[in-house]
Amino acid sequence: METALEKPYSVGTLHYTLGGVLAVCGWMLWGGFCYSMLAYVLVPTLLPLTLDSFHASGALIGLVVGSIPAAMNFVMNPILSTASDRTRTRWGRRIPYLVAATPFVALFMILIGWVPPITNYLHAHFITGMSMNSLGILLICVFAVIFQFFNLIVGSIYYYVFADVIPHQFIGRFMAALNLSGTVIGLLFNLFVMPYVTDYAPMVFTGIGLLYLVCFMLMCIFVKEGEYPPPKQFQAAELPWYQRLVNWVKIYFRQCYRHPFFTFLFLGTALNNASTICRQTFNLLFATEELHMTAAQYGRVMAAGSVVSAVVIVLVGYVMDKIHPLRVFLGSGIIVILANIWGYYYVTDYASFFVVGIAISVVYAIQYLSNGPVFVDLFPPDKFGQFSSANAMMNSVLLIFANYFGGVAIDRFGYRFIFAWDTIFTIGATLALIYVYVKWKQLGGAKGYVPPPTD
Repeated sequence: METALEKPYSVGTLHYTLGGVLAVCGWMLWGGFCYSMLAYVLVPTLLPLTLDSFHASGALIGLVVGSIPAAMNFVMNPILSTASDRTRTRWGRRIPYLVAATPFVALFMILIGWVPPITNYLHAHFITGMSMNSLGILLICVFAVIFQFFNLIVGSIYYYVFADVIPHQFIGRFMAALNLSGTVIGLLFNLFVMPYVTDYAPMVFTGIGLLYLVCFMLMCIFVKEGEYPPPKQFQAAELPWYQRLVNWVKIYFRQCYRHPFFTFLFLGTALNNASTICRQTFNLLFATEELHMTAAQYGRVMAAGSVVSAVVIVLVGYVMDKIHPLRVFLGSGIIVILANIWGYYYVTDYASFFVVGIAISVVYAIQYLSNGPVFVDLFPPDKFGQFSSANAMMNSVLLIFANYFGGVAIDRFGYRFIFAWDTIFTIGATLALIYVYVKWKQLGGAKGYVPPPTD
């Protein structure tokens, strides 16, 4: 029987040979591939199309597809994340949540695809007093909200599993592979599924929903979590439930935000995410309105950026495991600042936009790639989900204001201000992360980092 010494790769109480590491990474990637197909490709693409088929307004589409899930996530993420950190079962602390929610995610996703025939049947036999469009929109809204409820459980918990089961020296390469799988998903979907979504929507939803159900459940069966010490008790169990709820809110915020190291880390990543708002929203308009490029030219720049980014992140994933993701994240911010300053003054035509567009796309991909591993290495392992949710909360609050005031700034200064906006926020993010880097070195750095006390 092999001993832990003969299995050189460890995370928590789990010990692997190299083959074991490859196996667990393979199952996590397969589950992530199918989840991404459903949550990041199918829903954003086809849910608006389904709503539009019933003549829903743009405001309603935005509400159902974006605003409601964001509001639900703001409330649910901290609760789910903290609860999973403190869950102890024979199957682990994360897997039970995924197993419980996954069938409902698949079911309601399939039901969304079948709304048109369901609407026709109900309208013909039972609900004749409501218009067809109103009934269809109502059904989509109900199914979509229930879908998002269960999908947020999966989305909140899945990304915590690999922090618990994958040895941290492989996290960078794993994240690179996960990002590449997302690129592959987009290509496959657009090439082989998109041509059929209009005429065969029920079959598309059903096929992807069943594929997700089978593959994600197989991942939950074959990925084994380790053992965790009992969670600390912070208050007496005999207190009234409402008092315990108030106490938990106080404990949550005290633990997550009491130490400046984590507060500045949250702030740095939030500012970095806010820095991309104007570019995401107005980059196409800048290219077409100010530089007089065609949409086809813009598409070629974005496609080239995706291809180059896919090649670069393979190399960065390996490098990140060697030099630490915090250094990669911090260094990429400096490159973003320089690229935006150059772009503000010198992007005047298609050629210069192409160069800067490729550079910024690649650096954004590097930042996105290193983001998760930074959290895996720096957040307290016993409260990983809780601290991830605290980071998400700060991001959500900042993005609410950034989306609005970014539009105000563009109205005031023009589309070229996307470069200035990115520069200003990335400078703020970089300063915050420099503070984090200095403190990280003081706390042990790459060789001996120990998270600061949170209790």
